[in-house]
Amino acid sequence: MPRLLQLLSAAFAVRGSLAAQASCPSPAARLENLTSFPAYDKTARPNVDLGTPVDVGVQLYLAAIPEVDQKKQQFAIEGYFRLDWTDNRLATTGDPCASTLILELPVSSVWQPDIYWDNSLAEWYGAGAMNIYEDGRIYRSVRYKQTLRCPMNFQRLPFDKQQCFALLGSYSWDLHNVNASAFSNGAIVVPEGYDGTTEWQLEEATYEVTTEWFGAGADRKGYKYIWVYFNLNRRPNSFLMFVVGTAILFVLVAWAGLFIDRKVAPARVTIAVIPVLIMLNLENSVTSRLPELNYLTWLTSFLFVMKLFGLSCVFEYGLVWLLLQVEAERDRQFEALTQMSTIISKRSADQEGAMIAEPEFHNTDPLAVSVSASRHRKNQVVVPTPPKSQPSMLMPADGQVPLPDMTAVFKIFDSDGDADLSLTEVQKGLRQLGQYLSKGQVQEMFLRLGAEGNNIQQPHFRKFLLDVKKYLPGKAWKISYTEKPPSLQARAFRSISDRVSWAFCRVTSSHAP
Repeated sequence: MPRLLQLLSAAFAVRGSLAAQASCPSPAARLENLTSFPAYDKTARPNVDLGTPVDVGVQLYLAAIPEVDQKKQQFAIEGYFRLDWTDNRLATTGDPCASTLILELPVSSVWQPDIYWDNSLAEWYGAGAMNIYEDGRIYRSVRYKQTLRCPMNFQRLPFDKQQCFALLGSYSWDLHNVNASAFSNGAIVVPEGYDGTTEWQLEEATYEVTTEWFGAGADRKGYKYIWVYFNLNRRPNSFLMFVVGTAILFVLVAWAGLFIDRKVAPARVTIAVIPVLIMLNLENSVTSRLPELNYLTWLTSFLFVMKLFGLSCVFEYGLVWLLLQVEAERDRQFEALTQMSTIISKRSADQEGAMIAEPEFHNTDPLAVSVSASRHRKNQVVVPTPPKSQPSMLMPADGQVPLPDMTAVFKIFDSDGDADLSLTEVQKGLRQLGQYLSKGQVQEMFLRLGAEGNNIQQPHFRKFLLDVKKYLPGKAWKISYTEKPPSLQARAFRSISDRVSWAFCRVTSSHAP
């Protein structure tokens, strides 16, 4: 019997519940009843009668960062845009038909906070829903994609970090009407494991709530804003491998060209010009990704220095080639000097033989003596004597016949005009004739000529000219930089460039993370 009574009670309860549900209006009808005018005014905010602001919670669920456009200085985010507030006018507590209303957006009959994106450039909203709970709390969520402005600084490229942001707040309601704040669990939610794009790493996402003031005097009003920060770190591997690595390799190619024989100009120029073109291409590929900048980045500075290095190699080759032409001209002059030395030596021997055989020729004209002596040798070359208006500086004290063409040669060496040649003067004179001797070698030559000290007289110089090759010293064991040929001095650029490159790498590496 008790069991039967329980079953009858349950049956009556179910029947009553079904009857109640059958008498409850549909969700659309309930919403219409709740928002009918004048009981509900959708243009008036909640709590307006109480004089207190309505608290509006804001939260972004970040699904992805589909794009970071560094050239336009903007980025895009997508996910779910959530708002939460309470409107007591929509509360249904105690109503037997009360339940959560789940509505599809848009809902035009309910007051909603006008939260906008302050730094938005383009926006798109997809599907969304609004839940109205029995206690009057409203939760709205909508799918979104926002393209936002993001000022960037590229000075440390490719090791730069950018902080982009989303700024949200009420457009028309000041803080006395709408108190915008974050959800209890934060204004930004990032799914676990998401770390950004292939180029940018999302280090963290943070937020803060601030009050921004607008207007002046009596019109000055404050508005609550939510700042959501996205801290992005660039992944530099692509730049390091394909830009920095390539630049270093081709700079090494240009540097290797400095070891090629300086006389092989075409090969050296080619091996220097190609790296310059590579640097230009790399520079263009980097700058094409960036906005117009009025400052240098780490990467563009690096490429600029590498480009200067390649260009300096080309200029160095041009300078070396010019100096080689100078050296060739000096070699030609030295060859002429040695030929003249041979002629003078032979003429001197012929003149001595002629003076022994025919003493009366001692007082004859030097040119006649030369011609007479030359008759004994069919292949003897006759060098004319200088004009009488050009006095010889090598007139021997013992009355010997002056040697032709020697004044100009002596003037090459005698820079101070004192008729004595110092060690430095001889070294510089030989340098002008393409013979690059160290001071030790010149000192050795003085000893061979029988000179004492660091000066030689005209007889010693005449002795040297009679047999130039005999008195020239051998190869030096060591020669200083200033004593090297000009083309080799220019090639010292290689060591200078090494030091400059090393210093630049030290400086840039100290600024890189």
